[in-house]
Amino acid sequence: MNVELKICVALSACLALSGAFAQDVSSSGGYVKDARILSIQDKAEELFEREDYKRAHIIYRNELAPIGDKYAQYMVGFMSMTGLGVHEDPVLASAWYRLAAERHTAEFIAVRDDLHRRLDTVEMERSDGIYLRLRREYSDIAVRMREVRKDYELLRSGPTGSRTGRSSSPVIIVKPREGSSMSMDAYEHEVERRMQKHLDFIARALEIERVDADQLGSTQLDGLEAQVMAYVSRIDDR
Repeated sequence: MNVELKICVALSACLALSGAFAQDVSSSGGYVKDARILSIQDKAEELFEREDYKRAHIIYRNELAPIGDKYAQYMVGFMSMTGLGVHEDPVLASAWYRLAAERHTAEFIAVRDDLHRRLDTVEMERSDGIYLRLRREYSDIAVRMREVRKDYELLRSGPTGSRTGRSSSPVIIVKPREGSSMSMDAYEHEVERRMQKHLDFIARALEIERVDADQLGSTQLDGLEAQVMAYVSRIDDR
């Protein structure tokens, strides 16, 4: 990488860093930013600031990026761009920048577009291929679709053994992380509410009719997953 490009990258990084923490990463990524996630984020930042780049990259890449953390996805790209803790690879960096920018955060879009202008046709084709692989796994809609499937299976594996039947037994669900408990019926309602938020996001992204969590069946779920896969298998940021 030449000196001019490194300076440009550094300036772009400052732009993105200044706005990264302002975005509500828990509102669109499909995960709940609980105490555990906050602790992991803090650890990654601490390692990066201590210049322990390899360990910071492992956390960003393997723990935070897969759950839709856009700042982590940006940081994986930034570290690939600058060779911090990993092999320097601007094309790989561009793919991660594209993923980080999918919520239309201005700072991330600026970094993505600046790098795109510096890649030639062959490099952009390689970036497209990497981006699509990442998008199928780590885009917001893909993360949310996995959460819907997980919650659907969770409800099916409950005491009623059915998506439509409610438990009449006084089963209490203990939630150790939150230090609380609730009845099975309340727990199922909570899971369905969570599913509905994900389903509403997916419906808006796909521009389809609303899907009701309490009416969701296996056939409809399979069809929705197919639509999501088709959606994330095309380029829409060029």
